[in-house]
Amino acid sequence: MKMSHLKGLNTLRAIAALIVVWSHIEFIKGLYDIPQIDLWVFPNAHFSVTLFFVLSGFLITYLLLKEKDKYGTISFKKFYIRRILRIWPLYYLIIFFSLLLFNTEIPKRTLLLCLSIFPNIPPALKSGWPNSPQIWSIGVEEQFYLFWPLIVYFVPKKHFAKVVLGFIIFYTALPFIINYVNLNTIHNEKLFSFTQKFFYHTKFNCMAFGGLLGYLLSENKKILKIYNNTLFSILVVFFTFFIWFANISFNLFTEEVYAFFFGLMILAVVINKNIKIDNTITNFLGKISYGIYMYHWIIILLLIKYLEQLKDTPYYNLILYTRSAFR
Repeated sequence: MKMSHLKGLNTLRAIAALIVVWSHIEFIKGLYDIPQIDLWVFPNAHFSVTLFFVLSGFLITYLLLKEKDKYGTISFKKFYIRRILRIWPLYYLIIFFSLLLFNTEIPKRTLLLCLSIFPNIPPALKSGWPNSPQIWSIGVEEQFYLFWPLIVYFVPKKHFAKVVLGFIIFYTALPFIINYVNLNTIHNEKLFSFTQKFFYHTKFNCMAFGGLLGYLLSENKKILKIYNNTLFSILVVFFTFFIWFANISFNLFTEEVYAFFFGLMILAVVINKNIKIDNTITNFLGKISYGIYMYHWIIILLLIKYLEQLKDTPYYNLILYTRSAFR
């Protein structure tokens, strides 16, 4: 399969970003005792972040493997420069505005971790970045990108699937291993808490699963031929959206189950020619989804502050929802 552009990905990004924004609007309204809209039809924002993780692992792996095929190597310098130029300016701008616009005391440890691209650590330590807490996921992605290109580069293609599967299984089991050892040795309650919160957020396994699917697509594996069946592909997309919008959870491995179905949906959208979900609006929103994701929390806080006099009018939610997503 020859593709210079993988269709559907921008639309999936747009949907995920808007769900995050609208979920956070209602969450923040609750913090300020503002009457909330019952958005039962909207998924949990955390699952949308899982979709972002799978998309990132999928696309980065696909592109790195294509580069390796074409040039026989991977330019780590160019890869990291592109990531830095794409992610860091807005990331640090959001941190700057969070400090400038809001009088919130930030612990020094939290500040240092967030400035060091480790914003996923403070939530595990019962802290966080209060005026833009969503930055934790950027840390997860940046840390994943530190080691993932090395795996793509050094692991031979014939062993790639097995190595990635091994990584996924090991990483998924790791918090249980840590807790088991902790329970039977030092029994440290703080370590229990840290392990639970850290692995709840830091889903390298979900990103790696996206990477595995990116490998399958780049190699045009026979197993993917099933996606040429339009009925099968439509059912995959429909079922994934159903469990997503129904907010179905499981006792264990909820994010991993969602990552699995998100991955299947991504393949269906990308491969099957009859599934066309892109349009001008969603393409545009998908391209700016990183900006939407990063700006929205600050914008929501500012809108709630300066729209105080309108909160009992029918225009309040309309302004809040549209301006938070389309600043």
